[in-house]
Amino acid sequence: MGVHLADTFVILKRDRSQWPAQENGRKRSKAELYAAIKEAIEKEAPDQEIAENQPIEMRFAEILEGSRADVSLRIYGPDLSVLIDLLEQSSAVLKKVPGTEEAEMDALTALRKSPVLSARPNYAAIARYGLDLRRVSGLLEAAMAGREVGSFYEAQWRFPVVLRVEEEHRENVETIKSLPVGMDGGSISLHKVVDFESKDEVTTIAHHYGQRYAAVAVFLGERDIASYVAEACASVEREVKLPEGYTMTWGGQFKNLERARARLVLIVPAVLLAILLILWWSFGNLREAALVYTCIPLAMTGGVFSLALRGIPLSVSASVGFIALMGIAILNGMVLVTFFNQLREKGHTPEQAAKEGSLTRLRPVAMTALVAGLGFVPMALNTGIGAEVQRPLATVVIGGLATSTLLTLIVLPVLYQRLGAGRLKKSVP
Repeated sequence: MGVHLADTFVILKRDRSQWPAQENGRKRSKAELYAAIKEAIEKEAPDQEIAENQPIEMRFAEILEGSRADVSLRIYGPDLSVLIDLLEQSSAVLKKVPGTEEAEMDALTALRKSPVLSARPNYAAIARYGLDLRRVSGLLEAAMAGREVGSFYEAQWRFPVVLRVEEEHRENVETIKSLPVGMDGGSISLHKVVDFESKDEVTTIAHHYGQRYAAVAVFLGERDIASYVAEACASVEREVKLPEGYTMTWGGQFKNLERARARLVLIVPAVLLAILLILWWSFGNLREAALVYTCIPLAMTGGVFSLALRGIPLSVSASVGFIALMGIAILNGMVLVTFFNQLREKGHTPEQAAKEGSLTRLRPVAMTALVAGLGFVPMALNTGIGAEVQRPLATVVIGGLATSTLLTLIVLPVLYQRLGAGRLKKSVP
């Protein structure tokens, strides 16, 4: 981090009733509280750029992607001025994309031109006055940074004595220019042998695999990352023309999502296939294995609806919740179908087995779902540390269990009556 960056940690009270209220008396939400804090800071310090984040999330984002933003647009190229121009164009385009809460130069990697006072020795003038270059540079160093001229001892402690110009004079360029440089026969002003110039300089130049790049940081509002990047990418490619030798990539948390999605594309089908094979091996009948397998879509519908009702986008955490949900739903289905088969072995017809088995196994199935669902309620209602990971996962499991339990006790027996009599078990005489 450069000296122009700072982290301020705001610890919110757990009791929301102690949070400041709005004018109408309603307590602010976390997003509204951040917006109010940001507005107050920008009013007092209008030149500051402020971004909301979570401590652990922020550090992991920096480690993995080198950016704290939800989405980061990186532009690679050799010329700094061209990069700055492309960044400004891209930032203007991204601000128009729906879902953009903030689009600004990335504080960690953006090319920023800031006014800098440059002091360069005038070698010709130094030679003409017969000065030593070390005397001139030493004066500049002592005036601005300070020079250690001695030490002060107190007991066993040693304190350096540093000589430098006072703060109020150090900020005055004219005062610095008029500092005297000693020479044979007198002194001359510093500005006669040093050229002072105030100009904009690039403060940060970031590299990735030997290539220069700069980034635009995008913080999202109420929109999922995947659809946002798809629309933003199309808008930027349409309106920002990259010169030859310049490329752009998308990163930030979006990159983590892409990596996780690539893994899930392989893992989820493998898990589903493994479950089907295990069921087939357990029942010895593909038809009964397929019956139990129907519990998965019955559970998935509840998970999807619960996410929609709470306004939570599909994320990696929610995907993990779906995987956990499939296991619980399969367990309930196996309990029912296994008991149906046991009743068939005793001579019951498929209709009798489905009806009696559903009533008998109502309590075990309901208790299995209830225990798992209640265990996830604190996670679903969490607003503290880790809530952004826990809430999607718990919401999926709770919603999926609700529909899975209800539909499994209704739909599965009906399907068993129609499809589950593929092979008759040995009857008890």
